[in-house]
Amino acid sequence: MYDRGVTMKASYKIHSEARGGHWVAWATRNAEEKPAGAAILVGQTQQEAEAHAALWVERLHSDPGLLRD
Repeated sequence: MYDRGVTMKASYKIHSEARGGHWVAWATRNAEEKPAGAAILVGQTQQEAEAHAALWVERLHSDPGLLRD
């Protein structure tokens, strides 16, 4: 039973892949396949791109209004 007074926190998974001379990362929400908030984050290394995506997830937790439907 779902209680409307309780805010359910989404679960995010970070994905990454090499693209040319850089890395891109994105977060997916729950079981969705598309990037959460339609955001793709770039970094010079895999770790940097994934760190950017982790920061994006923190922003989404703070302000779910950033998600695009």
